[in-house]
Amino acid sequence: MLTYLDCMPCFLKQALYTARLSTSSLQAQEEIMARAAGLLSKLDFSRTPPENATPLYELIAETSGCADPFADLKKKSNQLALDLRENIRDMIRQSDHPLLTAIQFSIAGNIIDYGAHHDFDILDTINTCLAKGLALNDYDALRRDLKTAETILYLGDNSGEIVFDGLVIEQLDSEVLFAVREKPIINDVLLEDARTCGLDRQCKIISNGTGCPGTPLPRCSAEFREAFDRADLIISKGQGNFETLSEVRAPIYFLLSVKCPVVVRHILEITGRAVRNGDMILLKGIS
Repeated sequence: MLTYLDCMPCFLKQALYTARLSTSSLQAQEEIMARAAGLLSKLDFSRTPPENATPLYELIAETSGCADPFADLKKKSNQLALDLRENIRDMIRQSDHPLLTAIQFSIAGNIIDYGAHHDFDILDTINTCLAKGLALNDYDALRRDLKTAETILYLGDNSGEIVFDGLVIEQLDSEVLFAVREKPIINDVLLEDARTCGLDRQCKIISNGTGCPGTPLPRCSAEFREAFDRADLIISKGQGNFETLSEVRAPIYFLLSVKCPVVVRHILEITGRAVRNGDMILLKGIS
């Protein structure tokens, strides 16, 4: 998915929010915004939004001296999701379709995204999402493909929601490899987050080798690309992973909550299927 002009005000909004998280100095915040505006004036529209966002967040970290401005928010998100885990696990166990229910909770949990939403009530949002159901639902195809998949690569997205990803993994019979980011970027999941939420006790954890809020394959590590090519099935979680992989030919299933009109437009372009902002998506990729 390419970057559009519509992405530019979103980048500036993200920059301002992150600048204020990074430093209390108004002078530093002004410098960050001035430098961000300069960077965005040279935006490469042939790259995906997550790839263009990466140097923006690197600039903020360099200017403010704060390498991980979302650290406290990530800890709070992880703990909030962990506090909900047992109740949600019980609901999954009681469901007639446990895997589908776990997936729906996982997608609903994708709202924990400080890159797209800065203020939200997670419980209210999850309940609203679950009540709406899946706007695009390729679950039957996923269930068929899971029957023959011996190895699954699960691409993590944000802290907090990875607790719900763990509940999906509990429902899978295949060997699972869970991918995280190499270094801090927004509230995206790192190795320490996966360990905090117990995913290292469920499956092997691997870094994709980047500090990008997505999975830009040419920039990922050789180890990750090998795992990507070897996987029988790939579960791609979140909008950033979708933006970087939506046109890659691979056995991918995308799980995400749609958070911007640009993604709405892109889904219509590549699938011919209409969705709305806020919809929950389980979409089979191009194979």
